[in-house]
Amino acid sequence: MDIMDLASKGIIKITKSYGKKVQKTKTAYPIPEESPVEIKGSCFRAGFSRDEIMPDLSLDRTYWIAGHGSGHKMEGILSPVYIHALWLDCGNDEGIIWISADIVGLTNIEVNKIRKMILSRPEMKNCKAVNFSCTHSHSGIDTLGYWGKANLVSIPSDGKVPEYMDMLFEKAVKVSVEAHNNAKAGKLYTGRISIEGGLSTGRRLPEKHEYLTRLRFVPENEGNEIWIMNIGAHPNSLGGNNRQLSGEYPYFMREQIKKEKGADVIFGIGAIGGMDAKDFGNEDRVQEIKLQAEYYAERSFEITDEKELDASIKFITQPFYLPVDNNVLTLLAIRGTMSFNAFPSNCSETGIAMKTEITYMTIGSQKILLLPGENFVSTVYGGYMDKENSTTGLSPEVNAEPLCEITGDSEMIAFGATNDMTGYCVPKNDFVLHPTQPYLNSTRDRFDENHYHETNSMGPNTHKFIADTLKTVVKNFNK
Repeated sequence: MDIMDLASKGIIKITKSYGKKVQKTKTAYPIPEESPVEIKGSCFRAGFSRDEIMPDLSLDRTYWIAGHGSGHKMEGILSPVYIHALWLDCGNDEGIIWISADIVGLTNIEVNKIRKMILSRPEMKNCKAVNFSCTHSHSGIDTLGYWGKANLVSIPSDGKVPEYMDMLFEKAVKVSVEAHNNAKAGKLYTGRISIEGGLSTGRRLPEKHEYLTRLRFVPENEGNEIWIMNIGAHPNSLGGNNRQLSGEYPYFMREQIKKEKGADVIFGIGAIGGMDAKDFGNEDRVQEIKLQAEYYAERSFEITDEKELDASIKFITQPFYLPVDNNVLTLLAIRGTMSFNAFPSNCSETGIAMKTEITYMTIGSQKILLLPGENFVSTVYGGYMDKENSTTGLSPEVNAEPLCEITGDSEMIAFGATNDMTGYCVPKNDFVLHPTQPYLNSTRDRFDENHYHETNSMGPNTHKFIADTLKTVVKNFNK
């Protein structure tokens, strides 16, 4: 038995002991089922704002690059990083705020703090929802805590810088208020385009959902168009050797669209579990992300089949308990590396659950799903491996229903890493753990393929709990 086996046993023992303590001292009160909120009017109004979220280099602080291995100290700046906000209403000042930032993710705890700050502003008294999407750049500042300097068994220290987090929160409020104040009347269109060959993956995924989707707001009078864009591709192509701050391809894509079309862009990633951006094979990684940005920008210019949306917004934001089997992430929570509230659970390996949320929304006829974490394409849009080809040898019947089948719309737009960063959501018949070091180190399956993503998943039943929650949400939505 090597040191990592011993470390894993120790982690399991610590986290199970912690779970027993949680079960004795805390209560998971039932979470009520939410009812839909509906906003209707004569026309859409939309406003946009953005601001930089750059680290203060005058402070004596170490900033850690998030998204690959731990302990990657920021050593330079490749591109600025931004936070963006969109205000959308139906002409009567009751509306929603949608934020997107060039960061890897935020926990629901931080998102709720930001919501409270925004909703306390008098200008936002008629704001009915605040949603926070992340571009999930793997070259941004650590905002979760996973990527501080690691110890000998790969457990990282907290990589968050309090001053940076405070600045991020304040900028979220600032751009939200400005977006609200910038609102103008106009029309909203939805459209998408196939980008076959525009994504890449290191896993055997039968379906990739290779689409670029766009909601396009066109003001009635003077002003910029506002585009809400979605692509299911990790912004991670600078790689694990990168030490420069960057928004990766989303930054360069937004800049090109602004330059060529004059449009302001708010971007959110889609179902990105195991999915990367188009591989151009360029050894110059900076040039690689610029080629990706150019490709996606130019494909977005080719969207012609658009549908105008009626001025209506309807949504349910439903909190729920998600069981936590991942003992390594639990250990990080115990150590305070990341923000986390533990609740007792009788259906998890650790004995605890976390509280998270999903949002199901329609803007006009366009269905939208806001999901925590990084969801594999098949969990959202279908395309499970059969028994013979699955990594576990299990049939697809062990998997929960794909989310688009629950909503009844294969063209539903899913935004991941939104309102919480809960790790990967992997189909159960594709979920493989290391036999002696579960969640601590990756393993290889019966086809000799690597299974890294499971180490950053809450567990094999994550998809089931999301799907079951969505079923309840859709039932209440359609009443």
